[in-house]
Amino acid sequence: MRAAHSIAVIVPALNEERSIGKVLSDIPHWVDRVIVADNGSTDATAEIARRWGAQVVSEPRRGYGAACLTALAYLDPPDIVVFLDGDYSDYPEEMDRLVDPIIEDLADFIVGSRVLGAREPGALTPQARFGNWLACALIRWFWGVAFTDLGPFRAIRYTSLLQLEMKDKDYGWTVEMQIKAVTSKLRTREVPVSYRRRIGTSKVSGTLRGIVGAGSKILGTILLFAVRTKAEPDPVRGRERIILFSRYPEPGKAKTRLIPVLGSDGAARMSRVMTERTVRTLRRVALERSATLDVFFDGATESLFRAWLGPGRYTRQSDGTLGDRMHRAFQAVFRDGADRAVMVGTDCPGLSQEIVRKALVKLNEGDVVLGPAADGGYYLIGMRRPQPHLFRGMQWGTETVLAETLAAARRTGLRVELVDRLNDIDRPEDLGHWEKITSSPLPVRAKMPSITVIVPTLNEAESLPNALTSVLAGGCVEIIVVDGGSSDGTVDVAQSFGAVVFSARGGRSIQMNEGAKLSRAEVLLFLHADTLLPPDWEDHVAEAISTPDVVGGAFRLRIDSDLRGLRTVERLANMRSLRLGIPYGDQALFVRRSIFDEIRGFPPIPILEDLELVLRLRARGKLVITRAYVLTSARRWKELGVLRTSLTNQLMLVGRMLGCCPHDLTMMYRHASSYPVLLREFLRCVLAAKTAAGRATR
Repeated sequence: MRAAHSIAVIVPALNEERSIGKVLSDIPHWVDRVIVADNGSTDATAEIARRWGAQVVSEPRRGYGAACLTALAYLDPPDIVVFLDGDYSDYPEEMDRLVDPIIEDLADFIVGSRVLGAREPGALTPQARFGNWLACALIRWFWGVAFTDLGPFRAIRYTSLLQLEMKDKDYGWTVEMQIKAVTSKLRTREVPVSYRRRIGTSKVSGTLRGIVGAGSKILGTILLFAVRTKAEPDPVRGRERIILFSRYPEPGKAKTRLIPVLGSDGAARMSRVMTERTVRTLRRVALERSATLDVFFDGATESLFRAWLGPGRYTRQSDGTLGDRMHRAFQAVFRDGADRAVMVGTDCPGLSQEIVRKALVKLNEGDVVLGPAADGGYYLIGMRRPQPHLFRGMQWGTETVLAETLAAARRTGLRVELVDRLNDIDRPEDLGHWEKITSSPLPVRAKMPSITVIVPTLNEAESLPNALTSVLAGGCVEIIVVDGGSSDGTVDVAQSFGAVVFSARGGRSIQMNEGAKLSRAEVLLFLHADTLLPPDWEDHVAEAISTPDVVGGAFRLRIDSDLRGLRTVERLANMRSLRLGIPYGDQALFVRRSIFDEIRGFPPIPILEDLELVLRLRARGKLVITRAYVLTSARRWKELGVLRTSLTNQLMLVGRMLGCCPHDLTMMYRHASSYPVLLREFLRCVLAAKTAAGRATR
């Protein structure tokens, strides 16, 4: 992740065995998922890509667009998608230039311009430069938007990409995306990127057939869209906004009037399911109408909402009464350029796409649109400009809200349109509507968690939110935070994420063992508070332990820093894990609960408890290292330096193999800031181990 945004990279590839490894090795560590779309390669492209940890999907039909479309079909929804060629002509390490403007909400679509950036002599052939110039000139002529390049290195917000409904399956993919981005009124931007000579021959500009085919398709695509635009001008819909007003479903604070019947957990689950149902409905309408979905949230962090509801625009609700907060939300979207906006809550399971569409259309004639609720309130309100008087002096939560709103509108001469009357679910007597509307039982029965994630902490208030956010991207999981006596608010952070919090002192091994005792799941995953799990981590764990001979496993390692030498550390750590079967604790160890109990958990030692657990597990069965990567903090390497930290870790491992006492190794670890003292302490540990071994043999 980068700034709490999930990033996916798609690399179309055709016979790129000489370059694909270089491309994948240079992709930044903060990328969450890489998909290589093998477009019918006859060499070792796919095998090398898998070796580098990428997911490889096959699209035997030749065509750049076909490869991209196939990769998208395998993609779990990220926040941002990056497209990158597999011939090593682009610089993957410059990816931050493309994704950061989207993260900062300055743009929806970024094209990396090779024309604006630095490029090696001969990297762009004369025919490629001319083709770029001509295509961009035509786009500027027909649509009034200036591009300098059709560069393949580009990034786009995932929800925006869905709006474009990409179709082209060969050379027209890039130009189709840029034209549709313009006609869909996406916020587009170019940034300069570097460009070098590709490895191998270009499939486009390197052959006469490619030049003719690409040129014809690109120009044909531009002219076709130009004719369509002139013949069938699009209605101006890009400035429609759909607002979801939502609160996080925290037990005891969500749907409180349902607690007497459902209990606090059941009421929270009811709120969660209704919110997810509403979001699905609103997303479909937003994509269909090229509208923007805004989530105004309360009760949790933005990162937690993103992990729960997916990509979109998120804004924290303001202070004040419900009316104050609703009015300020409308003010915000109109200030941002909306010409009409509809707001809904999450209480009406009967809300349909047709009703939301109808509300937006009715704003063509009326000033205000309302969706009446059966209890006397309203579940939907829309308007074409801010109307503050509609939110003043209302008795919120009563059966008079709709009548008072209609009266306020009449007093100011507003034209009001109504859509369908629906039942909302606020009180116990409303629960009968759920099964009648959805034909589903009440979603109130608790599921047993499939995995328990145990996080030992000590003053981790800064890093813990990101770690727990990554955990919550999984499914039915239980989170147990075992705190060792924090004084910085760690416990409050853990509780705000709904974790079970328990106190235990005496070191990390004791904390994790105590957490395991509280677990209700059949699989335990031990996560450091400064480590992030990949978005689909639960699926990887389930796949890894799907066979009876597997007792546990871990993830591959990435380190959250570009500090020199850390890529080598990553490679060596992953090689150790894959070839020797010895992962460490910062790789998120997971284990079957039954096996963990049989080996009596972590040994009660102050250091290397993860290594001891792994060695015990290896004696009981197979350990699997997943294809996915965790992202761990580089703070240890930054504090001591990469070389000193790596040396210390290796001396610890050697010391353990030579039988050194864990307490002696702990003392050695505390002296790691000085090379001479570190080596002296290591020799002292080894000498003490040999002396103890000699005594034992007498």
